[in-house]
Amino acid sequence: ERGDRSAVIVTPESGPFSQMILNLTRSLGDFYHQRYGVTWEPEVVVHDVKQLLGSARCAVLCIASDGMWDLWRFEDAMLRLLALERTVEDARHDLVVDFFNESQRKGVKAFDESADNLTGIVVTLRR
Repeated sequence: ERGDRSAVIVTPESGPFSQMILNLTRSLGDFYHQRYGVTWEPEVVVHDVKQLLGSARCAVLCIASDGMWDLWRFEDAMLRLLALERTVEDARHDLVVDFFNESQRKGVKAFDESADNLTGIVVTLRR
């Protein structure tokens, strides 16, 4: 559903470890693709959350594996998760659990037993 596809690294047609393809989400620790620029070193970016929030009272951060984004369009996931802003604190946990349970159901429906891993975390950032 997500519409975009993950990027891949393709090595040259000839030479050491040639004609290999590596999905970028699988690049951590890949030995063979290091010669083509794949690295385990993260790119770290720091942002001021207060500045990012602007005049908003809160923001929702959802970090999830590609298996999650195979099932959701970003806009649809955010519509579900932005309900956290309007939800009383005691019910937030249930809303997030419902989101991940729905993701699991969608994965089984779309891919049956070959469903990808579904890993994620949701954080509410408030002023």
